Amino acid sequence: MYLSLLEADGLPGDGDVAGEWLRRGLEFLEAGELSRALWCFEAATEREPENGKAMLASARALHRLGREKEAFARVEAASKLGSARFDRWLERGFGLMDEERHAEACWCFEAALEIKGDDPTAWLMRGMMEKATGRCEDALFSLERSLDLDPQRATAWALTAEVMEALGQHHEAGLCRETAEKLGL
Repeated sequence: MYLSLLEADGLPGDGDVAGEWLRRGLEFLEAGELSRALWCFEAATEREPENGKAMLASARALHRLGREKEAFARVEAASKLGSARFDRWLERGFGLMDEERHAEACWCFEAALEIKGDDPTAWLMRGMMEKATGRCEDALFSLERSLDLDPQRATAWALTAEVMEALGQHHEAGLCRETAEKLGL
């Protein structure tokens, strides 16, 4: 009966390889069936404990389920395997940003920063997404960190000005705008 239930749901059987569990989990994830997706990703990692793609996919499902700490633990585990490259998270964040999925994009930039915490672009993009989701105080922190790492980035100064303006820090916003203009924006 167990096997027939798996077959009825289109799930791989016990003998199937991790890749098949991962594939099916990604289908569930795309369909918004997060619990089923997570179950498939966990089945994939049980069969292949060093499957970084399955770990990253489970992190994504956990994040979408609101289980942030567990999601970051999965990202960390995948990172230790060398599977969670910084560029991959950054590119995923850019893709989600293009789709106007700001909260998910922000999470990807945060995951990138877990891997490489001194990257000014990741801090800038995280700040941009925090601003887009209305989290101006968080955005200001991220943008200031980006500027600490790369004070010559006009875009970061201009965005910092916008955030400061939104927070009512008008004088500081003006100084940031002036700096952005001096840098060529």
